[in-house]
Amino acid sequence: MDIRQHSSQFTVHVFTADVDMGAPIKVALSQAGYDAFYFQDPNLLENALKESAPHILVFSTQALYGTLAEFVEHVRKINDEIKMIAVATLEQFEILAQYGSNGFSDVVVEDKIAIDQRVLWSVDRVCEKIFLTYQNEQLFDDLEASKAIAGSVQASAPVIEASAPVAAAAQVEFISPRIGDYRSAQSKEDMVQKYLNNLPQMVCLFFKFLPTVRSFVATHATGIPASDIQGVGVQLDSADMKELNSQMAMGLLPSRFMDMLTEAFHFRPPKALPLYAHNNLEGVFVYSGEVNKQLSTAMTEEFSLMSLCYSNLVLEKRVDTLEVQDYVTELYNRNYYQKILAEEVSRARRLKQPLSVVKVALDDIYEIESSLGDAVRDELLRSVAAIITKTSRTNDVTCRTAANEMALILPHASKKGAAIRAERLRRIIEGTSFMDNGMKVSISLGVSEYPTLCDSAKTLDETASKALLHITDKGGNKICLYKAPETHKPEFQIPAE
Repeated sequence: MDIRQHSSQFTVHVFTADVDMGAPIKVALSQAGYDAFYFQDPNLLENALKESAPHILVFSTQALYGTLAEFVEHVRKINDEIKMIAVATLEQFEILAQYGSNGFSDVVVEDKIAIDQRVLWSVDRVCEKIFLTYQNEQLFDDLEASKAIAGSVQASAPVIEASAPVAAAAQVEFISPRIGDYRSAQSKEDMVQKYLNNLPQMVCLFFKFLPTVRSFVATHATGIPASDIQGVGVQLDSADMKELNSQMAMGLLPSRFMDMLTEAFHFRPPKALPLYAHNNLEGVFVYSGEVNKQLSTAMTEEFSLMSLCYSNLVLEKRVDTLEVQDYVTELYNRNYYQKILAEEVSRARRLKQPLSVVKVALDDIYEIESSLGDAVRDELLRSVAAIITKTSRTNDVTCRTAANEMALILPHASKKGAAIRAERLRRIIEGTSFMDNGMKVSISLGVSEYPTLCDSAKTLDETASKALLHITDKGGNKICLYKAPETHKPEFQIPAE
């Protein structure tokens, strides 16, 4: 998602007595397209909040005349929908954490170095969340509408039956169970297979579309052994990608795709049924153009029914995914991280096994964003997330927990094992070339472990964050293992390493 396409829809108020801080923040927000206003006078701010409440209020804790609690309560009385971003010192982080459920969305460290870009980063993330929340609500509405349409199709069956006693009755009796069969699918792959199972005796293949690598890969087939499609696929070039949607709309395929189908499966000529879900190409069913008209008609009618149910399934999955997934990296989000971390600590306590957390941050992220833009930043985050996922164990959990922070939850991993894993990951990233121009980046990592270094899910998260912050302040591209205070006593002992 590019929030710049929607930033003009959001209003941001900036409140700080320090003009050297407030003015650059206001300018950066305005240049990014936000409807931004800067206030030094608390009375003028209050009037502005009452007249037209902003989506976001960025304020410096140093500008407050009363207590933080009084300020937060006052803003929430004016409008409890306002999201707040505080600019505060490191010492105030623990206090501000207590206001997480009171409209607080983020805290930015009070340091004038790149303060405008750091606040802009935070505002972007909050606005993206607001926009996605709205989108989520729309998805629910679309989902309910889709279910209502499907229900009305089945509910209208008796009327159709009465108006056309023989043909319509047979059609309704046939369609109703097929809708139920498709709606029983547990996944997109399951629904694709159900469609192929419902086809008459013929050869048909489904190729899943992988946009990130510009490829189609065969995943399902009917009429031929599954072993015959293993490893079958085609990669498109940039020119093919430009014409892909227009070709698919006409039921055509890129020439290299057609040549492969003709050579491998003797489709003459290959015919295509592209599968879309809410304007996103999911894949394509391909078959030979030599099939007779009656068979082709039956196939396309079945496809129309399946694609409607498929779109409905995708809506349901998207609604579920938005609740737990970060849309940029496709990792789990912070809400899921907090939930699963608490569960894993409870399990570790019960089994008397260690549990480690590794926090990961991309070095020089603000400089990358400022010089290369948001799109490059997001692509780098996605690439790093993909490497972390590929090098993880089955039971590891990886989440995006902040704008420039990913967290690895490592069950049954001691501090030594986690540190080794972190260093291996650091070296992999350091030795990998990213983007088309071979760009090099590095990461910093903070490591902590329960029960040796902390005593709860909360402190496990906090100590890993402290270790990460410490090493980033030292220049980055290193790992840091948190050191427990001498007063810490582990709840149980783990075997010596």
